[in-house]
Amino acid sequence: MKALHFILGLFLCLLAAAAGGALVASAGQRNFVAEGVGHFQGAAPGWWIFAGTVLLLLLLGFLLSGIRWSRKRPLVMFDNADGRIGVDTEAVQKYLDGIKGEFAAVISLRTALEVDAGALSVAMKIGVKEGTQIPELCRLLQARVKELLAEHLGSCDLRGVAVEVDEIRPGR
Repeated sequence: MKALHFILGLFLCLLAAAAGGALVASAGQRNFVAEGVGHFQGAAPGWWIFAGTVLLLLLLGFLLSGIRWSRKRPLVMFDNADGRIGVDTEAVQKYLDGIKGEFAAVISLRTALEVDAGALSVAMKIGVKEGTQIPELCRLLQARVKELLAEHLGSCDLRGVAVEVDEIRPGR
């Protein structure tokens, strides 16, 4: 969409620059614009309608391609005694990324959440230090994520917490 916006804007700017240049040039020669328009006066009205429509569509396309269309972000939905609550998955994801500091062996952490039919799935990619007991660390990390979600979101439908180790760095 950005490329289309750029191309349409460039074309419209060049068209406006050409029109502006013609007007500036016409200041020195009185008949310059009249002669230029005279060449097109003999054209059929259909051509004028076509040219005007194309110009309006280019302008409309330029304006629409510049609008930021927001996507509806998924929510983690759950019910409590007073009603239904929805929490933005991006907020939960950022919060879960913060637990990296709780585990000294974790050197990097990226969290992804997926909401499917109201159920939440958590996927984590971690980098660990060399010599880490990976199965034990992953089990502790999964338990901590479940604990945090239960503590802050209450009774959300959690399908599971998947942990993938994608990096092992030598400890220095």
